[in-house]
Amino acid sequence: MTEPVLASRRGPLAVLTLNRPDERNPLDREMSAALLAAMADAMADPDVRAVAIAAEGPAFCAGGDLRQMKELGEMPAEQAYAWPEDIVALHKAALDAPKPMIALVDGPAYAGGMGLAGMCDVLLATERARFAMPEVRMGLFPMIIVAHLARAVPRKLLLDLMLTGRPIDAAEAYRAGFVNRVCDGTGELWKAADEYAGWFAATSPLAARLGRRAFTLLADLPAGQALDAAQFLNLTFFLGSDLAEGATAFLEKRPPAWVQPEENPDA
Repeated sequence: MTEPVLASRRGPLAVLTLNRPDERNPLDREMSAALLAAMADAMADPDVRAVAIAAEGPAFCAGGDLRQMKELGEMPAEQAYAWPEDIVALHKAALDAPKPMIALVDGPAYAGGMGLAGMCDVLLATERARFAMPEVRMGLFPMIIVAHLARAVPRKLLLDLMLTGRPIDAAEAYRAGFVNRVCDGTGELWKAADEYAGWFAATSPLAARLGRRAFTLLADLPAGQALDAAQFLNLTFFLGSDLAEGATAFLEKRPPAWVQPEENPDA
């Protein structure tokens, strides 16, 4: 049986590739569980500095498998409730991830596939990318992906897409701030991924790990509370070793010698 997710490496970048192209890479229970496990392995690898999600075939991800979903009405309520638990866990893992995440979208990313792309920190797309949430046309609403997309897409546009199911292209998604960069073809997409991987690899692992989590916290707080929390959270960096090393390396005009957070007593 074909592995639903393939894991590979491009230097410091771990690439997790959705691998059911003939079915347009549906985000069903099997795919979600495999991607969740692959993410955990990549995040635990000290040589990995960023994680990318890519896809085989002409589609990035078509969302939930309708062949599975049409059976939900015949399940007991507790079983239907548990059906998307790996998808929820996947989004929670992305929210708490200790390393930056990149989505490489080279085709349609629909429904849960748009949510999968949207849960990443950086979204790189080609002109072939399309984004849509057609659930409302099938008697459903894209509940789970609201958690990430409400933080990545302007409110009016998000409700527009959720209530109409209409697709937008990469250019419109870029203008809305959902896509970071529109690339001219697959080669440019991977070139951009390598460029981001190089930038991430040059940063402090501790700053990326704690800063990413702090950003999620601060962005969801009222402004006054965010400022108070930020002053407190800064102590982690002020009293840690990475700031001293980074400042010294800058003054000495050399690359910093970072310590992995797992080995760092300040982590």
